[in-house]
Amino acid sequence: MTPIKGLAVVCAAILVRAAAQESKPEATVWDGVYSDAQASRGEAAYTKNCASCHGGKLEGLGQTPPLAGEDFLSRWDGMTLGDLFDQIQTTMPADRPGQLAPSDNAAILAYILKSNHYPAGSEELPSGGEKLQRIRIAAARPPR
Repeated sequence: MTPIKGLAVVCAAILVRAAAQESKPEATVWDGVYSDAQASRGEAAYTKNCASCHGGKLEGLGQTPPLAGEDFLSRWDGMTLGDLFDQIQTTMPADRPGQLAPSDNAAILAYILKSNHYPAGSEELPSGGEKLQRIRIAAARPPR
């Protein structure tokens, strides 16, 4: 292999590794990614906009899926908060999809996290964007 080809192979390997690291979530829902105050606002928004379909305790009603508990966690395990946020933002509430402000949906998402017993932190969950794509939903606490 010529020195130039060797350098090209090394550069390609570095770029592939960098791209893989950029696409990996940086945190999990176990890292305290929402605040208690945000979850409290989310509870009020959930009660007003979501509880009639998803239940007062996020248990799901009829064909409407639960937003807390084992079924919910197994469905979203390994996905990102960005995936879940986008689903909420574009499809909910079912009778008027996309009508809630992103900040309201972020607060509702914080309430969903709290209801699934994920710890709160000091910062609020952002209302969309790349940062949510970097937070992975993990049903079980990852080993440290």
